[in-house]
Amino acid sequence: MKQKKTILVLVGILAVLSILYAGLHLYNKSLEKKEAKEAEKAKVYVTNEEDIAEISYTGTEENGTMSFVREDGEWYYAPDREIPLNQSTVQNMGDTLAVCQAVRELEEPDDWSDYGLVNPQYTIILRNKEGVETTIYIGQTAGEDYYAAVKGSDKVYTVDSSVISSLSFDLSQYVQTDTVPSISSGNLKKVEVTEGGHTTTYDSEEDMAEMAGGFGALSLKTCEDYHAEDGELKNYGLDEETRITVTAVYEDSATGKEEKYTIYIGDTDDTGASRYVGTDGSRIVYLVSADTVNNTYTPAGQ
Repeated sequence: MKQKKTILVLVGILAVLSILYAGLHLYNKSLEKKEAKEAEKAKVYVTNEEDIAEISYTGTEENGTMSFVREDGEWYYAPDREIPLNQSTVQNMGDTLAVCQAVRELEEPDDWSDYGLVNPQYTIILRNKEGVETTIYIGQTAGEDYYAAVKGSDKVYTVDSSVISSLSFDLSQYVQTDTVPSISSGNLKKVEVTEGGHTTTYDSEEDMAEMAGGFGALSLKTCEDYHAEDGELKNYGLDEETRITVTAVYEDSATGKEEKYTIYIGDTDDTGASRYVGTDGSRIVYLVSADTVNNTYTPAGQ
């Protein structure tokens, strides 16, 4: 009987402790939410926009202007929508500008000219789907930060330098370049080279080792022309009559299936160190090391 009472007492204590623990857990959760709300309230935003549909920004006269538009969830380079863009890169830049948190807001700011905001280093224009426009001015440096202001407001802020580093005037930073598949001597089956209407097939082990090295080193990063029209391909020696067509037949390591990868090889550039290269289905013209390119279609000993 005594043992039974002891068990009941222990069960009761356990129940009380469980209730206390649950209550403490709920209290901590409530406190965390309250602190998070207060922290969010304390934040100061230069911009806090949603559904940005257009972005344009201007720097120095040398930099010019970069403009992007968004339609049906897809970003385009406004001057030429045929140029493929890396969507995540443009979206990340847009997110940085659309929701721009200030490092601080200046109390009783002086004249804008004192902060380089009358003739700003950068002018950024955002438009939402309704066409509402927000203009951000970025002025001179403030230590590691920059002064910033919004058109139509007297407030002056400082913003983190990451806002500036998100802006690039080099279109190649936003372009989605073509991917070269993983090709090595282990999975390369043969290479077909068509030049001047004549096709030669290479499939010996020695040739594969040499040519696989060329494909393995092939990097399509330097763009000479982001959107070459048919009539412009001749300027690079990439028109159908002039170009060399190289098709690698290889086994995809992920699927085990036989695949084909085709590149077009054109003229050398003025330096003679690089050659113009295109890929099947793409309008981009690349500059690639001549030695690397030559190895993709010139077997050992030739």
